[in-house]
Amino acid sequence: MRQIMLLSLIALAACGAGVKDAGSSEDREYATQLEAPSPDYAALIANAPEIEQAETFREPTASPLGNAKELGDLWLTRLEDRGAVMGHGLAGKDDDSSIQSIDTLLTAEEFDQWVAENRWTVPPHIRWYFQQPLVAASVSEAALPAVRTWPASQVRTGWQMEAAFSGRIFLRDGCVFIRGFGDNDTEKLAWFHAETGLDLDAEGYYVLINRVNGEIAARLGEPMTWAGPNPLDPADPDIASYREACGDFEVEGVGNPIANEKNYVIYPHLRRAPDALPPPGIE
Repeated sequence: MRQIMLLSLIALAACGAGVKDAGSSEDREYATQLEAPSPDYAALIANAPEIEQAETFREPTASPLGNAKELGDLWLTRLEDRGAVMGHGLAGKDDDSSIQSIDTLLTAEEFDQWVAENRWTVPPHIRWYFQQPLVAASVSEAALPAVRTWPASQVRTGWQMEAAFSGRIFLRDGCVFIRGFGDNDTEKLAWFHAETGLDLDAEGYYVLINRVNGEIAARLGEPMTWAGPNPLDPADPDIASYREACGDFEVEGVGNPIANEKNYVIYPHLRRAPDALPPPGIE
């Protein structure tokens, strides 16, 4: 049965290999992967290549000057205008205190390039936090023919909400759907954070990729868990285009999901009975 499923998935991928890009009006076939067996996550984790960590923190090199508050407010405004602020910390307990740290949604390289382009001088008394670069593509060349569009944010995520949500995320006719467990089993379109991408693994299954470290997070069709809730802006043009391509479904933010089975391998004490959810229908 697994061989039949694998051959079917490879055939679906092959069907899209020779067609035009996703914006073409020409008829084309897209991939479907409703369920998938879990890969050997223990082996994948053990053999994962090491990714060199980029600069994450930049410590202050000087004490605050008399205009520290004005400088901090200026840099916070600049980053807010760019949509690149994750948070900031004050030197004191009142709102009039100067800013002593800023958490950005930029990598250190992106930050330095932005500063150089504008010929700014970075205040030396502020502690900076940066994002790790994305080492994997949002959609690999092998997986590109499978989907109508890739439903993910273009902005880095920053801090995640901590509540755990779960469900089965699967691929049908080039669109990514979610069906939650328990009472929340309404079918919706899934929307990912920027750090999650799509690839085709060595066995021919479509997989979610952690774009920061390049590791497989889950195979589409597996039960998964993610942090949330993740509010979305229904007026976002990208979400409107997504619904236009995939249907008038509600869109739910699923963050950066990870397969339940992978979680159980990493944290064996969490293992429980298999998630009870019937296979997603194709009607």
